[in-house]
Amino acid sequence: MKAVEFINISKSFGNFPANKDISFSIKKNSVHCILGENGAGKSTLMKILFGIYKPDSGTLKIFDNEVRFNSPHDAIEKKIGMVHQHFMLIDDFTVLENVILGDELTKGLKIDFKDTRKILNEIINKYNLDLDVDKKISDISISKQQKVEILKILFRDSEILIFDEPTAVLSPMEVDEFFKITDEFKRNGKTIIIITHKLNEVKQISDRVSVLRKGELVYEENNENGKLDLEKLSNAIVGGVVFSNSINKEYKVIKALKALRMKNISIKRNNVECLNGLNLELEGGEIHGICGVEGNGQNEIIDIITGLEKNFEGTYITESKNISLVPDDRIKKGMIKEYSIGENIILKNGKRNFIFAEYLKNISNKVIEEYDVRVSDSSADLGSLSGGNQQKVIVAREIGFESEILIFSHPTRGVDINSTLFIHSKIIEQRNLGKSILLISSDLDELITLSDKLSILYNGRIIKTFEEPELKSFKQDNLHLEIESSSNSQLYNEIGKLMIGLTG
Repeated sequence: MKAVEFINISKSFGNFPANKDISFSIKKNSVHCILGENGAGKSTLMKILFGIYKPDSGTLKIFDNEVRFNSPHDAIEKKIGMVHQHFMLIDDFTVLENVILGDELTKGLKIDFKDTRKILNEIINKYNLDLDVDKKISDISISKQQKVEILKILFRDSEILIFDEPTAVLSPMEVDEFFKITDEFKRNGKTIIIITHKLNEVKQISDRVSVLRKGELVYEENNENGKLDLEKLSNAIVGGVVFSNSINKEYKVIKALKALRMKNISIKRNNVECLNGLNLELEGGEIHGICGVEGNGQNEIIDIITGLEKNFEGTYITESKNISLVPDDRIKKGMIKEYSIGENIILKNGKRNFIFAEYLKNISNKVIEEYDVRVSDSSADLGSLSGGNQQKVIVAREIGFESEILIFSHPTRGVDINSTLFIHSKIIEQRNLGKSILLISSDLDELITLSDKLSILYNGRIIKTFEEPELKSFKQDNLHLEIESSSNSQLYNEIGKLMIGLTG
């Protein structure tokens, strides 16, 4: 049975066609992955399915019945739920309060918290979500926040579950946990739709894949017994472009003295020890990767280096006056989405006396050309660009500040193959210019490929550092694409154990 069927769906924004005559179906009780570069039309199509957008033309069917959605409420009524890439949670509310918001169970005029708590805990236990319904969102990890979003759609008894880049914020172990939850969904007869860029994960979890490019459906394939042809799939995504391996990973920079030194650093926040005797050094002409499950002190390290955190014990030394940060959340921390490219760039350069239209236009055009930003109008709001193009603008701004120290926190999270390759090349370019790079990521392929030194962070301290000779033999020839999974390698296994405290 078909859970979803798109028939000749088209949607345009002004003169820009986001979806062009798209037709394909999704089987009930399957995992269907939708792939494509940023801006290919994936999110637009899913927002049509969830009732956020109305198609300009075409027909949408749910369980063989034609539907017309005027709002997400209509989609929810048809048992469709969506977990967005950027979570829609209220930090000061509890898990329970976030889940029931707008759909409260009541007794008379009062919310029935007793029965609600019972229902939520039954769902949590059934799908092994490991959540405390009385915890505030601000006090739980990113992976648990995602589980809250999952709990929201399960509470509404959704049968078709849409996930937009669900593993972008997860560590490798958390990805495995998410896949187990997905398997449980299938066992319970649900239909799962996943938007993603990670081809190895597609090979591992999908039953079928559909590829969009420039708003059109260009490729479909069943994943029979995990034998998906990833090379063919990648060519479909990028249009047969042959990627260049010419990125200069070797360099002749004479390493400078220590750019920064952190010795025996400890921090407590709300009586919780976030950093515990941390020691970290960063040299010039070096990419120093930091690997760890989120919530083990990454944010505190960044806050100390950028000067946001002053209340710590231990010694922090740096002579660098300028420090740049590409933050982990481009929407919340990296940009003002209502501003143009030029306006977002000058947020950092301080030239506020020269904010003229021509000046902003010149800045925008320079970034568009140098960073291959795909945009139809240089004056468009940054929020209207795809995620990969937004990220390029933020990277351009931080590199343009010409800092001695650059921090890249999850720089390619939710970014397509081409944009990932481009951002990686810029990081390496800065390293080759003698800059000091701190790279924080949950993507092991990214860390091992780029890092000259890789430190494992666990419970607020560095428990092991891998030097360049140990990393060199594991580096991939391609920086953008892992055709064969590396997850079984000795290094990956060792890092995985270190990240969850099994060794070290």
